[in-house]
Amino acid sequence: MNILKTTLCCALVFGFGASDAFAQKTQTASAKTPKAPAVTGMTYHKARKIILARGWKPYRSIPENEVAANTDIKSGNGAEFWKRGYVEVEACSGTGEAPCAFEFRDAKGNRLRVITKGEENPKRKSFAIVSDVEVVPAGR
Repeated sequence: MNILKTTLCCALVFGFGASDAFAQKTQTASAKTPKAPAVTGMTYHKARKIILARGWKPYRSIPENEVAANTDIKSGNGAEFWKRGYVEVEACSGTGEAPCAFEFRDAKGNRLRVITKGEENPKRKSFAIVSDVEVVPAGR
């Protein structure tokens, strides 16, 4: 009976130890991934300044020679953002809430995805607002 108790006790101890080691590894991996900047609800222009100040770099996913023919950039607010030099714009829709997607990268290869909603029309003092921000860890 003592052997059974000893075996059970060891299994529980080693099981918790392995579980604890797994938890530490998971926490360490997530600790390396930066937090998304708290820019939801801001105009994209204000949010962009904060994102750049935190060390994120605009990621140009569309080559210069493909911009004129790219319907993802020509739709909705895309042309307005591109005209401002926001090369990180990936795609915009001209329908519904006029969403746009933007991408930034950091030195470690993490990606920051930013989504906006709303019309971008400076003449009418109407600006797209950040609706979602997500960090995608490097390698995913």
